[in-house]
Amino acid sequence: MAGGDQLREREGACVSNDTTVVIGAGPYGLSIGAYLKGRAQPALVFGRTMEFWQQMPTGFHLKSVWSASTLFDPDDRYSLDRYCTATSTPRQEPLPITLFLSYCCWFQRQAVPDVDPTYITRLVRDGETFVLELADGRSLKARRVVVASGIAPFCYVPEFARHLPPELASHTQAHRDFSSFANREVAIVGRGQSALECAALLHEAGASVELIARGPVIWINRALYHRTGPARRIFYPPSDVGPPGLNWLVASPLLFRLFPEKTRYALDRRAVRPAGAEWLRPRVEGHVRITDTAEVVKAVPCGERLELTLSDGSTRLVDHLFLGTGYRPNIHKLTYLDEALRAQILARDGYPVLNEWFESSVPRLHFAGALANHSFGPICRFVAGAKIPARQILRCVQRDRRFA
Repeated sequence: MAGGDQLREREGACVSNDTTVVIGAGPYGLSIGAYLKGRAQPALVFGRTMEFWQQMPTGFHLKSVWSASTLFDPDDRYSLDRYCTATSTPRQEPLPITLFLSYCCWFQRQAVPDVDPTYITRLVRDGETFVLELADGRSLKARRVVVASGIAPFCYVPEFARHLPPELASHTQAHRDFSSFANREVAIVGRGQSALECAALLHEAGASVELIARGPVIWINRALYHRTGPARRIFYPPSDVGPPGLNWLVASPLLFRLFPEKTRYALDRRAVRPAGAEWLRPRVEGHVRITDTAEVVKAVPCGERLELTLSDGSTRLVDHLFLGTGYRPNIHKLTYLDEALRAQILARDGYPVLNEWFESSVPRLHFAGALANHSFGPICRFVAGAKIPARQILRCVQRDRRFA
């Protein structure tokens, strides 16, 4: 069966036992699909190409360095460098979101040309197979499923803000354009890259901005990278996640998973502390008011504005509160997972427990991306982490076909 076009011709379908269904068309879904298709393994990829990334603010740049911002195929034919060569696109660092999206769409056209943009509305286990129900009324059965549906469902909203209307408070992921906030007073909660870059973009759009953080703002210092020339790769692997030394362990998720759970937690916290890219610092310091010794404990609408009470007892009156509070993956937030299926998945703190093939306790149900963080470490939150699950899932498929 070729893919989405043929499936649309019928109300339902049963794909071959060899076919792997991939849910999600972001960096992980596309890389997994590319690995499978690149080795002639039947695969269907569902999702809107780079949908979460397409909604990022205009003017956004990736925190990841160039070498950590490529997608993956088994022959390295469609890397970011090859895209730039093929399209005569100059290298730009920091990497603009517009360039990255253009590259990812090119990668999809080359490596996974038959992505089906239809949403999966329900995933059910039926004996040895899975049943997938689609938003357009179709359904299909498959023997193997990979969940790579990204982090959008996992945005974290603190308790104090959950009752607030969207006109007064919103997560940073809800905005593509900040021009409507010109000449308005706004506050941002958070001190990671998203909060800091949104603060810069809001200031540049004409807003009066205060960043509120419960700890100091940390700026990434890559002094060894800049001062060691060709030897920089001794200190920084291409994935570039975590501080020197620890970053090589983070770059090896199959090794990371062998550590005890308590050790993995400690390594994770140390590797990905909230921090801003060094290139962003001049756009924030001196332009954005930073309160890094308090946190918001209460937020109450006051007419058309919002009154914030901070832990130090001070108050603020703002036009809008932005929540740069990150994401907390949890399989229970994947609403398309059937309740009975979720109950069969062994999980820790909302993360599925995965074996070396990124396979859950439910046979032939794999998870990639942020939901793999508990087992494989923080690289799973970054584009650079897509290679290992793509390779491992391909090997798992090939192994099962040999022994079928």
